[in-house]
Amino acid sequence: MQLNRIGLVVAVTGTLLIVPAFTVTADQDTAAQNTDFCDSALCQSDFKKLERLAHYGSGEAATVVAVAYATGEGVEKDVKKARRHIKQAVRWREPMGMHQMSVWLRHGFIFEQDIGKADELLDRAAKVEFGPALTDKAKLLLAKDTPQADKEAVVLLEQANEQYYKPGQYLLAQLLVSGVGVESDLARAGFLYKNLALKGYADSRVRLNEIINALEQVTQQPEPELVAVVQPVLANLKKIDDIEVIEVKGEQFDASSELGNIVAQLKSLNIYYQGNTGSRIPGNICGRGTAVCSVAFDRKTDTAFGATTVGELMGK
Repeated sequence: MQLNRIGLVVAVTGTLLIVPAFTVTADQDTAAQNTDFCDSALCQSDFKKLERLAHYGSGEAATVVAVAYATGEGVEKDVKKARRHIKQAVRWREPMGMHQMSVWLRHGFIFEQDIGKADELLDRAAKVEFGPALTDKAKLLLAKDTPQADKEAVVLLEQANEQYYKPGQYLLAQLLVSGVGVESDLARAGFLYKNLALKGYADSRVRLNEIINALEQVTQQPEPELVAVVQPVLANLKKIDDIEVIEVKGEQFDASSELGNIVAQLKSLNIYYQGNTGSRIPGNICGRGTAVCSVAFDRKTDTAFGATTVGELMGK
């Protein structure tokens, strides 16, 4: 799948949970937030154009419009319209729409819960190498906690990495450090974290620093051959301090400009990033007292992701 085909809302998450909170308090908070969403005349005009694009064949637009109606953002909440638009996106074989509908079916939101159908749609979206679907399917496999499922998850995350999908790259890096489903490789994990840190993704810089500290400990050991392997990798990872990191600070989501961008371009929101991976460092380093390896990945906590608004859907 070509990146420019994936569309502006390809940031449909990389997660399993694009569902609103189900408690009364959270629903009230969400409703209050949605009151100010897309209330300008320009934004409303852009939304109508977006809905027309959805009507005439844009699966990406149909998915965004479906989420807007499902959450009541910019428009009055309308479950029937949410269902209609997301079903249309699926009929058009839009990977984003298939992934989104699978999320709703899995959690019984908008549709009655149907795990079998959810799995089927997730598989279809993953088959065409849609990054969020590949990553979510990998999470489900990792939750099984079996050696075979772990290996299958790594294969999917390698595909997500080839699509430069950041959440997938981040999870792959975690597995490379901890040795889940794959032999531990701090060098490759470090390069993944470095590329992600340069884009300000999550806590990648913190994770990278942990790897740098672990490798620095290795260079202090009396093993010339191992040190010779580690030193050039360590030097490369440390070069991040000489590069200006693009730091993305929290900003209020501007619906009028974002919807206008969708209508005008339907381009990617840059959650895909091409980066290099480097020389392999033997996995036995993780057995040398480097605590970073044992805490890199936790099946119980590292699989909980979510987005509850159109803004989050589009990567804001």
